[in-house]
Amino acid sequence: MSTDQQTIATRMTGSGRSAVAVIGLRGKNAASCVQDCFIPAFRSNVTSQPGDVRYGVWRGSKSSPGESIVLTPISDDCFEIHGHGGDAAVHAILRSLTDRGVQEVTPAKWHNDRSVIQTEADSILQHCVTNHQASIVLQQRRSGLESWSRKWIDEITNSDLNQEDAQPNPIANLQGLAIELKQEAAAIFERGAQGILLTQPRQIVLAGPPNVGKSSLMNQIVGYRRSITHDAAGTTRDVLQCDTVIAGVPVRLSDTAGIRQTDHLSDAAASIEREGIRRAALAVQSADILLIVCEPSNQQQLDEFQQSLSVSENTNVLRVLNKADLDGNAETTSNVDVRTIATSEEQGSGITELMNRMGTILKASLPPSDQPVPMTERQLHWINQLTRLPLDSPSQSISLAKRLLQGLLMEEAA
Repeated sequence: MSTDQQTIATRMTGSGRSAVAVIGLRGKNAASCVQDCFIPAFRSNVTSQPGDVRYGVWRGSKSSPGESIVLTPISDDCFEIHGHGGDAAVHAILRSLTDRGVQEVTPAKWHNDRSVIQTEADSILQHCVTNHQASIVLQQRRSGLESWSRKWIDEITNSDLNQEDAQPNPIANLQGLAIELKQEAAAIFERGAQGILLTQPRQIVLAGPPNVGKSSLMNQIVGYRRSITHDAAGTTRDVLQCDTVIAGVPVRLSDTAGIRQTDHLSDAAASIEREGIRRAALAVQSADILLIVCEPSNQQQLDEFQQSLSVSENTNVLRVLNKADLDGNAETTSNVDVRTIATSEEQGSGITELMNRMGTILKASLPPSDQPVPMTERQLHWINQLTRLPLDSPSQSISLAKRLLQGLLMEEAA
């Protein structure tokens, strides 16, 4: 990549009058330019990590007045400078960079000079809503699929040179190389589902018979009154949803209508409630975490109720005994995972335990940051092709593998 030989900068936002402009800076001398020109407002932590947001002044020389900016490191050699959108301010920052040998390029050149994997990572980063998500994307951007692909292209290129030098057993070496690449690609492909769903909220669904406190429990989880509660059964007639974050993972909680028989209701009431129950059943089928809620008065029906649901094998099920303080024998109940009590104000309500249990499940749904992970359908497609490498002709397999790796990087074959 050309950034290994030069340092470039561009105005990433459109020219003209605007509130904020973003200047991109990357290359081997980018960090030294930042060190020369950026004066942080707070010097308690002089180091910057990718994803940090630091406020300060950009000053091209000691005599210049400087521009107030926000600096965001994207990686060790790539930065975004957010400042005033006026042309004069942008030109002053760019001039301070060109004075230090940085080449100013067009936005098209800026993007063309990068691999498509980096561009895809930047696009995904814009949809992250938590620091945990963003840190995974940034780590993948620095040392994910691109680094893995380039490592293997180098390995294949070296194997071609070894063949020309008549190294012993070249066919056996190529076959071993193809087998190793295929195995690594298979492991990466397995992580693909986690990568593609990284920015999607996880679905947490509360289900149970009517009037077991699902709405009150949801209110306790999110910390405010999202659902209307009432003693009468059937208060919730639709799937009520709200978004929040648990353990650094965005989630969408769904409070469903109580599922029960409707034979005793009038035709009009039964029609409305049956529709609510139908929507509840659909929400259950799509849940990542299903909270099956019961209370002491009907805990014996818990198994029967769970068996009546259509639950995906990929759904994590937690059985919650709500209002456990209303039953003196609740502690002896063994078929529940978490016990809560009637009000969240009382100590030991079980909400903390429930949040911890959900947090553990949610963290496990995220892709690892220290291993290559496909984060788009395009990346997943190329990795899948690598898992299908034929092994009957090692030399052809390695040649095909190189073309597939270049396709993953979206580079022309050598």
